[in-house]
Amino acid sequence: MVGSADPDGQRRPANVDGPKVWGQFARRGRCHHGGVTTAPPFGAPAHDSLASWSTATLADLGPVQIPGPADDPPHGWFEQVSGRGVFVRRTEPVDDETAPDAWYVHGLAGSSTNWTSLSGAMAATATGHLVDLPGHGRSDPPPRGRYSLRDDADVLAELVARRSRGPVHLVGNSLGGVVSTMMAGRYPELVKTLTLISPAVPDLRLTHDRGADPILGLLLLPGTTGLALRRLVGISPLARARGMGELCFGDPTVLTDHDYEVAAADLAWRSSLPWAHRSTIESLRALMRSYLPGGRSFRADAACVTVPTLVIWGTRDRLVDVRLARRTAECFADSRLLVIAGVGHTAQMEAPLVTARAVSGLWATSGAPHPGLTPAVGTSET
Repeated sequence: MVGSADPDGQRRPANVDGPKVWGQFARRGRCHHGGVTTAPPFGAPAHDSLASWSTATLADLGPVQIPGPADDPPHGWFEQVSGRGVFVRRTEPVDDETAPDAWYVHGLAGSSTNWTSLSGAMAATATGHLVDLPGHGRSDPPPRGRYSLRDDADVLAELVARRSRGPVHLVGNSLGGVVSTMMAGRYPELVKTLTLISPAVPDLRLTHDRGADPILGLLLLPGTTGLALRRLVGISPLARARGMGELCFGDPTVLTDHDYEVAAADLAWRSSLPWAHRSTIESLRALMRSYLPGGRSFRADAACVTVPTLVIWGTRDRLVDVRLARRTAECFADSRLLVIAGVGHTAQMEAPLVTARAVSGLWATSGAPHPGLTPAVGTSET
């Protein structure tokens, strides 16, 4: 195990975990916490009826222990990939010799700890690898600060090829869903199944009933980085944590004050890294560039994916419209869909048991005939 160098030449020890956090890019909305405007707790439109679109198989996991948002994440280490340190956490399976490998890829401004609950639920059946994308979590930024979805996919593929035996189960959320799709299309020999949770697929319609913020388009203009950085730096860690919870959860009341305090502590720790805020802005720019004509499209990458694919969406997603769920699943040759009533953008955190049942169902039926319809489920599903 190796450490990772900061720009000042100091090395971060490989066993540094810090506190935990979930996270996406907080936006301007209508509620106020600590003087910061955030999304309203239940501002997402009621699309719960779309849970009837589900076609995924839900496996019976039996009794399972699922870590909570504030529980300690798995320990990890730094891998050196193309001259940078990439932090990877690992869950230990019951039988390391026969358990398949699963790789979990977080979303924008998130980290490997976004997967603590789901990877814990799946630990009995898979060796989990929870990766911090370049510039996120504890991973170094890319060389010369050049953020690219394709580079992220290449880094992820190199890690998978280095650490795993044979093709793996690949699971991505939001931005991580786009990166995972790109990797699955470019490196088909490394992927056994693909699971996408609210992937950040392009939808350029500006509506007032979801989390799209028209001002984000200004980030594509030259000279806007300083303004965006000042906006991020000016938000306190606790206010940002609460904004993230309200933005990413369909029912943020499930999060406790302790959950927010743990998240805020991690945000404060990560914000001390010299590239922390810039990585959020530049990664968002890389994602937005992929939406523009001339960029590699999500649909083109999905067309190259031949492995069984599961798409999971929450009906209260305020960041990526759940009405895109069915057409997103249809981009893949072999797909099934789970739409969860009442859940937001990070189903792996808000509804880990239902998500784990669907993921387990995909892994168990890989190569089997396409499953039939799945009853509509919500967070109360057991």
